Amino acid sequence: MYNLKNLLGEHMASRDGCAFSSAQFLALVESFYRRYASLEAGSSVLLYHSDSIEFAARLLALAQLPLDIVLPPNAQPQTLCDLQKITSFYAGELEADSPPGFTCVDAFAPDSSLACDLHWPGSAQGSGSLVFFTSGSSGPAKAIYKSWDAINCELETLEQTFICAESKPEHLSFVAMVSHQHIYGLLFKLLWPLRFGHFFEASSYQYPEHLAKRLGDHRRWLVVASPAQLSRLVDDNVLVPKRAQIERIFSSGGPLADSDAITLAEQLHQGVVQVYGSTETGGIGYRSVLSTTATPWQPFAGISLSTDEGRLALQSPLIDEPIRLLDDKGQVLSDGRFLLLGRADRTVKVAEKRVDLVGMEARLRQHPLVRACALLQLSSGRLGALVALSNAGESQASSREITVQLKAWLGQEFEAVCVPRKWRYFEQLPYNSQGKLIYSQLEQYFV
Repeated sequence: MYNLKNLLGEHMASRDGCAFSSAQFLALVESFYRRYASLEAGSSVLLYHSDSIEFAARLLALAQLPLDIVLPPNAQPQTLCDLQKITSFYAGELEADSPPGFTCVDAFAPDSSLACDLHWPGSAQGSGSLVFFTSGSSGPAKAIYKSWDAINCELETLEQTFICAESKPEHLSFVAMVSHQHIYGLLFKLLWPLRFGHFFEASSYQYPEHLAKRLGDHRRWLVVASPAQLSRLVDDNVLVPKRAQIERIFSSGGPLADSDAITLAEQLHQGVVQVYGSTETGGIGYRSVLSTTATPWQPFAGISLSTDEGRLALQSPLIDEPIRLLDDKGQVLSDGRFLLLGRADRTVKVAEKRVDLVGMEARLRQHPLVRACALLQLSSGRLGALVALSNAGESQASSREITVQLKAWLGQEFEAVCVPRKWRYFEQLPYNSQGKLIYSQLEQYFV
């Protein structure tokens, strides 16, 4: 058992550059734990908060108890409505117009007599699971339950893989351009530094200009970013003057174009560490692209891959089954490294967010103006929608009005960046003579 107090550095974090001590953080955790302790064992609690320190304090307080912690992918009204099937409790902040029916556990009366021997969570301490959500092949989002043992195994692997023995941990600091609400940001921005006593910046810097201003005070920074953010740096890399202070740059959540990776490596004098994995599988492998030669992925320690009819098959301590067939096609090399050769299903990444096109199509077909529809990812990376209108849709005055309504409809369940950018309307979808849609030919309608 790891005592939480012993894991944290004295000055563990900052918020917008202002120091935040471990004593302040532990006091926050204790205050929430005293409130949450009255929850019945086996309960589940939805956790959402935009501030990383407030989020982390609630997370570790809930993890002291045999509870499942539900981490929604977003705080959209439809998402919260769906999650009421799982829990009626929430901790943190929700939007003012969120659906009624949740009870805020932060408002529970604290038990001042309760002893607070805070520990790092694990199954031996009776912690529950973390519940993430990801799109399944059948359409609707499905819950992914991850034990704290699996989380801890992954954190140990990250520390052993990327933190050199000769590095001075007190000078290593984490700063992120991504949210802690998703598993990549949660692991890399919060849990990794918390578990191993590294310093972290609680604020998220979505814009590189703001990040560049933060990279100071004689620290060596591990920068956690998304491919989309890194790609925007290529033409005007404001991090170049700060490159001596950057220990590593991580990228995950979607593919980073090789050309962008090569340019960034030249600009920053180091390769971007791309991490491949998923919510279900955990981290699988990593690589840094430095040249136009095909760069294989290196599996993390304890992980091996094979192929089954062209698809990658995974063996990992982070999954429950002996072997799992992945949704990616690939080639495994003789030394155990592997190449990725594209997706084998209709789940795509849009601005680093995973979208199941089957599920989004199902949602779109529920609208009274829609008779049939087909979605595809365009060469720009955004989505395009082909829609055959119902009789009610055909009576509408303009396609622009219809587009506004359909975007709003999808926005109840999907984040705005995932909603299709381009829309085309038909009396009947362009099926071929066999009555099938050939998705590879549909982009011609958006040229």
